[in-house]
Amino acid sequence: MAIIKKVSTKKKIIKKITKKIVKRAAIKKKKVAVKKASNTKSVKKVTKKTAKKTVKKIIKKIITPKAPKIKKIVAPQEFKSGENIVYPTHGVGRILTIEKFQYELVEEQLYVIQFFQDKLTIRVPFIKAKMIGLRNITSKPSMTRTLSILKQKPKIKKAMWSRRAQEYDQKINSGDIKQLSEVVRDLFRKDDQTEQSYSERQMFQVAFERYTREFAISSDLKFEEASNKILEILNKR
Repeated sequence: MAIIKKVSTKKKIIKKITKKIVKRAAIKKKKVAVKKASNTKSVKKVTKKTAKKTVKKIIKKIITPKAPKIKKIVAPQEFKSGENIVYPTHGVGRILTIEKFQYELVEEQLYVIQFFQDKLTIRVPFIKAKMIGLRNITSKPSMTRTLSILKQKPKIKKAMWSRRAQEYDQKINSGDIKQLSEVVRDLFRKDDQTEQSYSERQMFQVAFERYTREFAISSDLKFEEASNKILEILNKR
């Protein structure tokens, strides 16, 4: 009987220890499972956050696209602000300032020019200045040489006035000071000479004023002083 009791007690002990080991293993397994589950949730959270950020970036790109690049037209600056110049079709003017202008993704610099004769202000891009014929005021020696043209007798062609008027107009708007002086010479009339037509007087007035303004600036004279000097030369011939 004693032997049977010992065996049963031994079995009970083994069974009890086995239960504890199984219980511990089950708890450990459960912990591992919980840990894995929590890791999976954190991965899911990270994935959701990443997805949201990506969506926001895509939406931002769609709503606010990159600003297109502005093409800058670079051309040399030949004239300074405050400088007097000659624009062939408008005569003597002054550069008031230099400014930037942007249009259709293009940016360029402009001369802002005010004209004395026409009381007009225009803007000329740097790149078009040469093409238009924008130039400096004629130097004093060169301007003095043109006075000899005024001393000559007028050279009037026998062609119809409409034809001559066209030629004079081309000379006036050529920007060439010599051609301008030729128009002044040919269209000037003394008080005792034959009367001119209205269009002839108008054309002479335009040519005379443009020539006189450039002569005044070149010779450092006031407009009235320059005007009197030129009229004196014309009347003496």
